[in-house]
Order: sequence, then structure tokens, then C-alpha cells
Amino acid sequence: MKTIIAATNFSKAANHAVAFAADVACLLKGRLVIFNVVDILPVTTDAQVPIDFYEVAEEEADKSLSELALEMKKRTNNEIEIKALYKVGTVATQLDTLCDEEDPLAIFIASEFVTVFERLLWGSHAIPIAKHSSFPVIVVPANAMMKDFKKMGIAIDLEHRSHIQWQFLRDWLKLFNAEVDIVAVSPAAELTSRGVPLTIDTQEQLGSYKVSYHFVANNDVEDGIREYVTKNTPDLLVMFVQKHGILHKSITKSFILLPPVPVMFISQEVK
Repeated sequence: MKTIIAATNFSKAANHAVAFAADVACLLKGRLVIFNVVDILPVTTDAQVPIDFYEVAEEEADKSLSELALEMKKRTNNEIEIKALYKVGTVATQLDTLCDEEDPLAIFIASEFVTVFERLLWGSHAIPIAKHSSFPVIVVPANAMMKDFKKMGIAIDLEHRSHIQWQFLRDWLKLFNAEVDIVAVSPAAELTSRGVPLTIDTQEQLGSYKVSYHFVANNDVEDGIREYVTKNTPDLLVMFVQKHGILHKSITKSFILLPPVPVMFISQEVK
């Protein structure tokens, strides 16, 4: 049974991501783990924390999780197993521990946060989670509705094709029987010669799937990918996070904060 983890800070956007994840879990007849972290304030902070701060925060987390789990059970007609829990600690550490225990298919998080405080707690964690998680991280826009992942756009760096986790992609595509758009952005003068090796690699690795190629001529990689999304409206955009190459930190951050569609980030740690 496939397990999906949905992390929330109980904002409207975060709970929407949980609902989206619940729909995916229901589609796959899997199980959903709703997760919250009562975040420990950094030791360098000057904030004065009340003595009962964590006790109150834990009580609120427990109550909010119970209400959210009940809402998701109604949403899925009690067709899937739903587990809800919170931990006290730092978001990245507690999420890593949970993933080691649950071995999830994917982690779902929100793209937006409704207060500055929430953005400080979660926004600063979203980038390292996406860049270093051993499991795929799916960032859900506030207006995204889950129908199915029937069409997936896979953004590929022409300079770093060797880092593509093809086996993972095959396993993921098989779950949804999806059509595939291979998306590569490069200046116009370089597209023809650089695109041929990619099509050969893709045919060898994804030959059993319906594959279309989108070579976008644009000097700005982010603009090129967003141009593809606007024209082709994939259900899911897949991006590989690399230490070097086109999908560097600024692009990763941009697609986390402003994803045009649900975006799945695959770090080099994903097996």
C-alpha cells in the first residue's frame, strides 16, 4: 500500500495541499499521513517564549490535526487509511525521521503561507526539503484541483542528463499511466544538436510510454519552462534538483513559491 505524507501548518494553503494529497491517496487506494511540526524557535532568537508555549502549541496541534483528519475522512468517504500526528522539533529533521519510518511515495507541501510568521517557519524550510529529501516533494498551488496525473511534463537539463533517475520515473508513470512531455530549454542556436542525445536517451528509458518533445528556445530557463506550462497545461511538472546546472537554487525557489501547476521536485537523494 502506497503511503503519502502531507505536511501542514494549518494555514488555508497548507490544508488545501493536504486535501490534494488525500485525493491522490484515494486515487491510488493508498494511505495518508497528515503531519505537523511544533517548530522549535532557533536558539539565536530574541523572542521571549512563554513557559507554557509548547504545551499550548501541542494541544492546538492535536486539536487541529483531529479536525483535519476527520475532514479528510469525509472527503475520501472513509475509503483510505488516514493517520495524523505531530512532533516537536525542527521541520526538516522531524520530516526526515517520519519519512524513514513511513517510506512514502511522495511528500506534499503547500506553495503559499498566509502570515509572515508561517512563511518564516515553513518557507525557509521548503527549499532544503525539496533539494535534499530522499523522497519526491510535490508543491501544490493554492488553486490546484486533483483530477489525475494523466499528463506529466518532465523538465530536463540538457547539460546534466546523467543525473536523471529513469527508474523512478518509470515507476511513477506506471502508477498513473501518464503521457509524457519532455521539456528542454535552450537558446535557439543550440536546440537541434543538443536535443538529439536527449531523444535517444528518452526512447531507451521511456520507450513504452507515449512521449512528446518540447524544445523551448529561450535564454531564460524559468521563462521557458513557464511558457511550456502555459501552452500545454500538464497535470504535474517534474523537476530534477541538482547541485549544478539549470535548476539551481533561484529557479527551485521560484517554482516552490509560485508553481504554475503541481510541481514534483526530485533531488539527487531520491533512489
